[in-house]
Amino acid sequence: MKNILAAIVLFISTGVGAQVGITGGASSLIAFGNSTPYAGFHLGLEIPRDDAVSFYGKFTHLFNQSKRSPYTAYASAIDPTNPVFFQQFGYDVKMNYNMIEGGTRYYLGNGFDYGFAAYGGSSMKLIFNTVTPDYDDFNSTDYRLDPAYDFAGSIFSIAAGLGGGIKYSFARYGTFYLDMSIDYMIFSQQSNDYIFSEVYQGTDKLWGPLIFGCSLGYRKDILW
Repeated sequence: MKNILAAIVLFISTGVGAQVGITGGASSLIAFGNSTPYAGFHLGLEIPRDDAVSFYGKFTHLFNQSKRSPYTAYASAIDPTNPVFFQQFGYDVKMNYNMIEGGTRYYLGNGFDYGFAAYGGSSMKLIFNTVTPDYDDFNSTDYRLDPAYDFAGSIFSIAAGLGGGIKYSFARYGTFYLDMSIDYMIFSQQSNDYIFSEVYQGTDKLWGPLIFGCSLGYRKDILW
C-alpha cells in the first residue's frame, strides 16, 4: 500500500512533464493444485519514478471456471405429506477472480522508456472470488434445497508476492510486455462456512493459497 500511495503522490506532484503508461491485455492464472488455467484480461497504470524504477497498479478479471462437485445436493419436500420426501442431484461449482494489485518494478537494460529491458519487483493483491453452484434440474416448486448446499458467496484474500518480466518499447508506437508473478495468500476469509469445502478440495482445486500469474499486454505512454 505504501508503494501505491507513493505513486499517487509522485503523479500529482510532478505537474508539467508528467508521464503515465496505460496498460492492458490478456491474463491467465493457475492456482496450485488446479490443472486448468483461468483466463481473462487486465487494465492498469504504470508511473515511472525515473527510467529505472516505476510504480504500477492493475485490475485483473479472470472468467468463471467450473468443475463437477464430488458431493450430492439434497432437497426436501415442502409438503410433509409428499410420499417422496427427498430429492438428490449433482451440481457444478463456478468461481472467478477479480484482483486489484499494486507494486514496484525495477528495470534492467534500456529502462522504462526505450528498447528491450527486463524488470522485477514486489506486489500486493486484493483478491475477490465469486463462487456459485449450478444445480442439475430438480423440482424446485415442490422441494426446498438443503441450506448446506445453498453456498453461493465469495472469498476475500490479501496476497503478497514477486513478479517480473520482459518488455520492448517501440519509438512512437508503445511497449509490448510479458510478465509473470507468484503470490501467496497471507489472509483469506469466506462469506459462509461451506465455500472452502467446495473450491479447495479434491484432486483439481478451483482455489489455492499459492497462485501463478502470467500477462501479455501493451503499454501506451502519455506525456504532457
